Amino acid sequence: MIVTDNILNEWSFRCHDGIVDLNDPKKLRILKEILDENGISLNEAIDSDAATFEDFVKTKYLEINQEINGLNSLYDAIQKSPEKEKLFSLIQSSGNRSLVPGKSPIQSVEGTLFNLIMASIDMTNGEPSELWFAIMYGGKAKGGVATESDIESDVIVSNDGVSIKNYKKIYSLDFGSLPADELKQLKQIINLLIVLTGVEFTAGLTRDSINNLLIQLKDPSFQEDLRGILRIGADTQIKALQNMYDTIVKYVPNGDVEKLVDEFIDGINKIIAEKITKVKWWAIINKDKGILYLEPSDVIASRLYSKDGQLPPVFGQIKGNNLFVNGNKLFKDTKPN
Repeated sequence: MIVTDNILNEWSFRCHDGIVDLNDPKKLRILKEILDENGISLNEAIDSDAATFEDFVKTKYLEINQEINGLNSLYDAIQKSPEKEKLFSLIQSSGNRSLVPGKSPIQSVEGTLFNLIMASIDMTNGEPSELWFAIMYGGKAKGGVATESDIESDVIVSNDGVSIKNYKKIYSLDFGSLPADELKQLKQIINLLIVLTGVEFTAGLTRDSINNLLIQLKDPSFQEDLRGILRIGADTQIKALQNMYDTIVKYVPNGDVEKLVDEFIDGINKIIAEKITKVKWWAIINKDKGILYLEPSDVIASRLYSKDGQLPPVFGQIKGNNLFVNGNKLFKDTKPN
């Protein structure tokens, strides 16, 4: 009786109005979550009807208030599948995957479930593959209800945040927006250096364009020209030259271009680290090839860091405020797990 009282008290506490109600789907989900936490199973057969199936999936694999549409369609599609028993069993028990670095195929019953989910499900502020990942790894999809401090996480597995990207091809992956303030400062420096060097940029800050700019900065003749500009600007009474001098000195004090290059590279590495390591893991799905790539965020960040004054081959471009990465190069050395 004490256990029952404790569960009822906890259920009442988690309900927003403190009132328990078995006829309220949201409150019933809260109860089932509490029962699951206490190792108590209702032993429902999730293939018995669409409503039971939907309630089970929402309770086990979605954060509370994460909205999802199409579970009825998914239920119907599974019922029609030759693999329906395996599919229902997989969903009820969760997959046996664990968060281990490497690449793995999406095939057999896992592949069938992936295809059915992608054809049936619509996730509010999310992507259907998040539900598939949550089922395979025994986690909870949460993208649509992520808090501001955890906005990058799409799925939570054993308290680890995972960001999911699902692409037909992975040659260009959008890793999302970079930190605004730091990126603004980098763009200001780039704009100044474009004026000083005359290096032309295409649309977006591409790896090749930025690397060409960094090479130009290391040219001894350019560095000598820059020091000459600073000598003239320090003594001139011409307002336009004074303004240019002040701008150059702000970013290149004493004409130390080598230091500027180092600080520029450090700045890019910093904003990449800040972006990538907001979650613990990155999961990239290549739909065309049926492959899942899974890597810890620190490994992904290390592959994107610039070294020796140049951006690495995996770096694609910064377009708008978003970082684009060459996925083929990013995962070329990833081993099967």
